Amino acid sequence: MLMELLTAIGQWLRPYSSDIALALVASALVIGGNDINKLIKKQVGNAHFVIRTLIFILVCTFGYGALTVVLTNVLRTQLGLLSASTLALVILSAFAALGVMAQRKNQI
Repeated sequence: MLMELLTAIGQWLRPYSSDIALALVASALVIGGNDINKLIKKQVGNAHFVIRTLIFILVCTFGYGALTVVLTNVLRTQLGLLSASTLALVILSAFAALGVMAQRKNQI
């Protein structure tokens, strides 16, 4: 019965795989973005203000944008390879894991 439920959920979710992949990637970047920014700030903290600003602009606009596009496509492709029941389980688990990560970082 559980497998039938997971299969039904997976079949219902499959048409939305692209949107789900984007939501997962965007959520992960929001949760991890602060850590990435801190790492970059540590690396360029002593640079001139103009250089730091340019790096910040490049990372935030092109870096996060490119990561979003590339990782969304990769994730969408991988989700497409899963059976319906596995798809449902993976999606539910991924969102649960992101929720736990957000909670641990006091973001919710």
